Amino acid sequence: MKRRSMKARPILLLQMAVIAAFFAASLLATDHIVGDSIWTIPPSNDFYSNWSQNKSFNVGDSLVFRFEMGLYNVVQVSKREFDSCSAENPFRTILTGPVTIDLKEEGILYFICSFGNYCLLGQKLFVSVQRPPPPPPPAKSSSPTSS
Repeated sequence: MKRRSMKARPILLLQMAVIAAFFAASLLATDHIVGDSIWTIPPSNDFYSNWSQNKSFNVGDSLVFRFEMGLYNVVQVSKREFDSCSAENPFRTILTGPVTIDLKEEGILYFICSFGNYCLLGQKLFVSVQRPPPPPPPAKSSSPTSS
């Protein structure tokens, strides 16, 4: 009987490590406040691209767009639409802020404000979302094993 419980111990430890890794990953998720302020016409055309280049965006993180309804919006678009500052066929349009967008998968996401010429004035953002780094392997037990 003692032998069976000793064999079950590594499985239990593995299960506990998987559960701990899951919770650690969720605790490490980051809410990124876009531009570290409000979503607005920026002081320079490259403001939002400079901001995003200095961040790491991982699956599980969120983008928080802070803006006032009626003054701005957030439109998720294709790269072509991003480059041309158009929203002819958007993936989604959000009119009510603030809004939190969960980053659920890897890839590059493109966002613009479609009001007036705000996008041409630099109110546009793209983020490259990566898989989070794997958690460190569980520490090896230094306790002796019996056979």
